[in-house]
Amino acid sequence: MNPHDAKGRADDWAISGDRRLRALEAVEAGGLRFHQSAVYGYIYLSDGQGQRPNPEVWPETVQRLVADGLLVQDTSEGLYRPGQLLSLTPQGEVALRDARTATPRVSAALSRSGAAAISGHGVDPSAAPATSTATKPFRSR
Repeated sequence: MNPHDAKGRADDWAISGDRRLRALEAVEAGGLRFHQSAVYGYIYLSDGQGQRPNPEVWPETVQRLVADGLLVQDTSEGLYRPGQLLSLTPQGEVALRDARTATPRVSAALSRSGAAAISGHGVDPSAAPATSTATKPFRSR
């Protein structure tokens, strides 16, 4: 069994939520590079213009995607300058396409399941309890 296929890895947080999709999209946009600080040694990412990627992408997320075989890191360049360019593997392209098609389906399923009522959206405002300044205690500093 491949350890990358196992459920419950210690770094699952790095790809939770929309972090995986954001990282794959940032790499697809082009120019995303791994860098290492020459002074402090920490790893960071930059886009094609040398800026932090926007939306934010975490180095831990990208490291996990490289380990999972969805991204490839160009190790022929140095980490300090110009940084190591990241690109999608064929498996990464499939994962990106699947994630993009899954996002609308998940949103649609949540709206059909009544999750909007749980979160407070789509609730009839007339059914909400009435509050007024007369029923609230006065607070002063």
